[in-house]
Amino acid sequence: MIDIQQSGAVLQLTINRPEKKNALTRDMYQSLAAEVTRANGDESIHAIVLSGVGGVFTAGNDLDDFRARATDANPKPSAGLAFIEALMNCDTPVIVAVEGLAIGIGTTLLLHCDSVITGRSATFKTAFVDLGLVPEAASTVTMPLHLGSRRAADLLLFGEVLSGEQARDCGLASKAVADGDALTEALAQAERLAGKPREALRASKRLIRAPWRAQVEQALEREREVFSARLRSEDCQSALDRLARR
Repeated sequence: MIDIQQSGAVLQLTINRPEKKNALTRDMYQSLAAEVTRANGDESIHAIVLSGVGGVFTAGNDLDDFRARATDANPKPSAGLAFIEALMNCDTPVIVAVEGLAIGIGTTLLLHCDSVITGRSATFKTAFVDLGLVPEAASTVTMPLHLGSRRAADLLLFGEVLSGEQARDCGLASKAVADGDALTEALAQAERLAGKPREALRASKRLIRAPWRAQVEQALEREREVFSARLRSEDCQSALDRLARR
């Protein structure tokens, strides 16, 4: 589930599924997308903070959800990508607190947020190719923009694992703090933003993203088509079956 709490001008969204390492289901994506969209239109909200419970951000997309989509004759549109689109369309600043795991979309969604505070020993990994899939969430554009093409290849092709400090050093995260302190720092940053003129913040965020906005939107659509096809591939089916037997 997604816990929702507003304190003053800050909306806090917390991924709360500790028994599955906060893996994201369709319903959870829909809740996140709805709250981000609502907050974007709410003049009382100046900043959004996203985090996870239990010392974990998220283990990524729920594997049972992947398996269901892979075998569905008439699959529904991806709720995960609908959440990414909500982030892309959100002019309200989004700050993320990462502790523990940030796997798959748990890493790629960060590329659509404005500040990422991480615990130093957090784990970032995008294992799409290992699952017979391709990168998603427009990460084939956003990751080279943030990290450079060589570093993006390390993560998206080789599936390299980064610590929180490495994520900060390569530009995936904004700041690395002591483990357990990421949410406190993220909330402090949100409070700083809450004291600034809301419309100036929103206009500035739009201007920062304007130069590559069209590229990101086009990448999202390219990836959506190929990802859907790969999800039904023998490679992907075999990888998901192996994981299910663990």
